[in-house]
Amino acid sequence: MRLKKRLKHWVKSGSRRRLICFWPIIVPVFVVVAGCPSPTLKEDPKIKALAQKLNTIETVQPADLSESPPVSVEQATKETTDRITDPNAIPVMKLTLEQVRAATLEHNLDLKVDLIDPAIAQRTLDAERAKFEAAFYGSATYNTSETEDGVSSTSNNFEVGVEAPLYTGGTITVGMPFGESDSDDSGGVADAAISVSYIQSLLRGSGTRINTHSIRITDYQKRSVDAWTKQSAISLLAAADIAYWDLYVVCRELDVAREQYKLAQDQLEHAHKKVAAGAAARTEIVLAEAGLTGRIDALINAETRVENSQLNLLRIMNRPDMSLDANIRLDPNTEPNPVGLDIDEEKLVEIALKNRMDTIRLELQLAIDELNVEVARNATLPDLSVSYRYTGQTGADDTGHALGDFGENLSDEHSIGVFANIPLGNRAAKARLERARLQQLQNQANYDSQRQFIRQEVYRTVRDLNNSWLRILAAEKNVESAFRRYKVEQSQFQLGYRTSTDVLISATDLANAQLNRISAFAGYERSQIRLAQATGTLLGHSRIILEPTGLQGVSYRAEVP
Repeated sequence: MRLKKRLKHWVKSGSRRRLICFWPIIVPVFVVVAGCPSPTLKEDPKIKALAQKLNTIETVQPADLSESPPVSVEQATKETTDRITDPNAIPVMKLTLEQVRAATLEHNLDLKVDLIDPAIAQRTLDAERAKFEAAFYGSATYNTSETEDGVSSTSNNFEVGVEAPLYTGGTITVGMPFGESDSDDSGGVADAAISVSYIQSLLRGSGTRINTHSIRITDYQKRSVDAWTKQSAISLLAAADIAYWDLYVVCRELDVAREQYKLAQDQLEHAHKKVAAGAAARTEIVLAEAGLTGRIDALINAETRVENSQLNLLRIMNRPDMSLDANIRLDPNTEPNPVGLDIDEEKLVEIALKNRMDTIRLELQLAIDELNVEVARNATLPDLSVSYRYTGQTGADDTGHALGDFGENLSDEHSIGVFANIPLGNRAAKARLERARLQQLQNQANYDSQRQFIRQEVYRTVRDLNNSWLRILAAEKNVESAFRRYKVEQSQFQLGYRTSTDVLISATDLANAQLNRISAFAGYERSQIRLAQATGTLLGHSRIILEPTGLQGVSYRAEVP
């Protein structure tokens, strides 16, 4: 009240003359503010450090990074050969396929990234479901005015209420406006009211199904994200299995290379003995040494493939106790177990069409398309709505009495209205409806094409599995034949009918046959993995269960059914 009296006094004592006096101060202030330069932004030290690296290309010399003095070619060759040919030079850790899968599920970084997507989709769905939440609103205004003859007036106006959107496409609002005004010539007056308004669409935008379509679409999109996450998990686990068998192949290739090096050493010893006994020319030693030297390159290449393959598997597993630079040698301990199978292709196709996540995602998209067509069809209807408003108002000398008189001195007011908006031609809504239908047709064709592709993929993976089985049978025969030939060439060398070159060539043929057998066995396992992946499943005896875990999206656990 004291503030109000001061304002009245300020108005009555010549407020306009005071404003005129303030103009010489206000105008320079605006000029200074408008001419002020933009403030200097304080740059983040981290960003500044990054920016300094953008305009300079650094150089590096590999020799500067060496932790030990340079060595000669001869010395390095001997050290490398001794290290590679000694299986115990590096600590060996046995690793099973089940351990690889468990580590991938628990620690793989790519999987952790994918697992956040379902949590994001769930929060999006939660936000969409909140679209029908009621909202409280409130406002307060203060007004003052003065007439030409010096009469001043002030007013205070307030309003509080609740507004709630409805599932049917309507809106209901309950509000209570109240306030008071004071004038020099009429004194103080207060009024208060309570109002209830309801607006309901009758055609366009009407109905629970139309108004909740965005929630259902978001729910379908969330399920599509879940399907994508599951598909990613399947792909990652399949990649882990394949990486395991890739490591298995290169480790066995290294074993074969070591065996070939040992055979070449034995052949060199045989040559020395025969030359010392006078049963062969000295050229046999030269030939045997050349064969032994040639095996070193194969050893180094095999060792490099093992290191690279092991690095890939370590990255996929991401086990805390197995860093990428760990000085260990992983030894795959799960051996291939190929068996001849007679697979029912049509049954596999049926399983694939039921379990493949890409078809489920397309089916969800078709459901979304159906909703979009329904909403677009509803949008072609005229905009027709009905409204009802009730207002109960009372007045008094002050706000307190006005609010207290609601039950006694209340004047009622009711109003009903109808609103219509009918586009002439309605071309935009019709075009959007046709676009939604065309999108639906396109996705339906895409769905049919995907199902056909799945059939083709299942048939191809079955044939690859059968071919892998036949390769195993052929490889077994080739190993037996190559081993017999090597033994014959070795015995002929002892009798003086063959040279060291002939023996080493037969040993190389034996090594190639052994490598083909290893490749065939691992290829069979890979074919099984791809066959399971083509049907939307995984190899193994345990199911992978998806469980929501809050901000982490979903987690996986193995369960034996």
